[in-house]
Amino acid sequence: MTAAKTGAIGVIGAGAVGQGVAMLLAAGGWCESVRVVSRSGLSAQALVTDLEDMCQVIGSPVQPVHVIDAGQLLSCAAVVVCPRADFTNTARTNVRMAGLHANAPAIASLATTLAHYQGLVVMVTNPVDVMARLFAEVSGCPRVYGVGSNTDTARYRITLARLLDVPVEAVEGHVIGEHGDQAVLCASATRAGGLPVPVPVRQVRDELSARPGRINAGLGRTRCGPAGAVITALRAGLGLADTVVELSVNHEGRWMGIPLRFTAGTPTVCLPRLDAAEARQLVAGSAELRDAYEPLARLYAPACPSWKEKTAVTRTATRIATAAQAATVTSNSPVITDWALRYFGPWWNATSTTADDGPQVIADVNPDCVTEIAQRVADHAHEETVYANTSMLVAREDDGTVAASQPDDKLVYRIEPGGHLHIYGGEDVPVALAAARLAREVVRGQLLADGWSILHASAVVRDGQAVLTLGDKGAGKTTTALLLARAGWQMLANDRVFIRPDGDRLRVLPWPSAAALGLGLLDALGWYDQVRERVQRGEQLHPTQHQKVTNALHSGSRTPLWQESGKELKPQFFPDQLDTWFGLTLATEGDAAHILFPRITPDAEPALLDEGRTVQESDFFTVGSEDRYPDVFGLLPDKTPGTGPLLDLLGRLPRHRMTLGHDVKANTTVLQQIAA
Repeated sequence: MTAAKTGAIGVIGAGAVGQGVAMLLAAGGWCESVRVVSRSGLSAQALVTDLEDMCQVIGSPVQPVHVIDAGQLLSCAAVVVCPRADFTNTARTNVRMAGLHANAPAIASLATTLAHYQGLVVMVTNPVDVMARLFAEVSGCPRVYGVGSNTDTARYRITLARLLDVPVEAVEGHVIGEHGDQAVLCASATRAGGLPVPVPVRQVRDELSARPGRINAGLGRTRCGPAGAVITALRAGLGLADTVVELSVNHEGRWMGIPLRFTAGTPTVCLPRLDAAEARQLVAGSAELRDAYEPLARLYAPACPSWKEKTAVTRTATRIATAAQAATVTSNSPVITDWALRYFGPWWNATSTTADDGPQVIADVNPDCVTEIAQRVADHAHEETVYANTSMLVAREDDGTVAASQPDDKLVYRIEPGGHLHIYGGEDVPVALAAARLAREVVRGQLLADGWSILHASAVVRDGQAVLTLGDKGAGKTTTALLLARAGWQMLANDRVFIRPDGDRLRVLPWPSAAALGLGLLDALGWYDQVRERVQRGEQLHPTQHQKVTNALHSGSRTPLWQESGKELKPQFFPDQLDTWFGLTLATEGDAAHILFPRITPDAEPALLDEGRTVQESDFFTVGSEDRYPDVFGLLPDKTPGTGPLLDLLGRLPRHRMTLGHDVKANTTVLQQIAA
């Protein structure tokens, strides 16, 4: 047997993975002892007895030891954390996230017991990325890693080798990000035999989803793969093997699986190059993990770092661009630039970048600036308006500088003539929301100056041809777009589009925004149950959603909710959730080819109507008619193009007026026939 090279290794949990880890440690012979602790003590004692038999049979020098308390592991070189709470996992998607609230109390308790432990901690308990972060932030331990992406990567290479009919050793590729449905296949950087290869992503994802199910169906739990991943992490982290291993770790404020190159126990990040779609998916997964963690942090973790600690972080930037126009969001918090990447990425070209010389929205977490600018606005003559449904105080100085304050959101703004727009707040998320809105306004101003107009319409695209749906509120614009998107069209927009003549073409661009889908519509489309399941697991919808809607989803209510003003309260989805939750493909541009004017009438049969309807001036948003985002900061041009040429071209397109009922199948059939 191999002579011992390190001291004791602690194993917390004697279930399927704990048994596999302890057995591999005992058989490996490179640690002095394996100390096992479990919740009841009976399983740990039984496992140690079994290990003693094995060590005697194979001649292993490793000593199995039963300990009754996790505090007795403080002297170990490393601790493996793999307990599992008693709960029934009925999730059909994101199954690893189902244990979030069941496992969190045990992990937080163990982290308190092992506070400031200086050895290596390897987290196995799911959802592993969230649990690793929870353990690290509650315990203060400096070296905490979560396994998961390592197993995902192994499965990826096995699957791809079989599909390409090459040896698995020839495949170089990684799976990173969340250990779950949002895992990122680094297909663009994958190599076989040192050469780029086409990756059949859908086939690979199907197999990666199916493998755990096959194991669970036959064995009840996955055990050997995760146990092997733990051993690899231990040997790398303890300096026993120099290797690259994918582990969940805190990287630039995000906890997720990334490749780490270990040399003598010291890790170096070695992320593969990602294409734009992979980068957006990584950010979306990171946001999902953050949203899952935040409720736990409020229960168990210490207070978040102050803004002064955050300002020491390297500034990050996200550039958003569409139709040759661009703006950059820069911040002292990666949460804010990640938000912009996630929000704009599916519809506009959003990429991580360094700050450039173009128009910038500088959005920082800085409570001192909030206090200073808010006081300055209050002390000077100011006007009051409503911006994004929140009261805003606006002061205009003699030199043209505009300063503004939104006291309810604890946000302030400042822009000098010809300068960049600055946003300051006390918390990440409110600043991120404001930065996304204002970055869109910066690009909006550029597009309007370049001849684009904004049409109140939803849009879907097939083969580059866009179907526009117009009508008043409640007419069915969003419903029509979603039904066609489910039937194979790409979703371009659900409420507004940018439109501009280009010769005889009418180019159409999306207006990135949260998608508001009513409770009744979700139910009719068959999406309500999966949305409710995700929300109950702790996944987050867009924060502009009213709390009454969140409460309704938790309680299972499908009854539409209304404000006193008559406006419906709806679930609010991030743009990327249209893809990741509902499987809708999003489009970035199209040419207007067809116009629909629906009217939803309960209990009616879907049918074409004889009366005509044309696009009118009132169907366009102008600076004067804008009801949600008035041009407080002078970001829009003084003059915008007239709609005459647009109305002429739109009047030449095929158009249909129709009645839709509440029968989803019948509506879809009619819409497909008309749109085609």
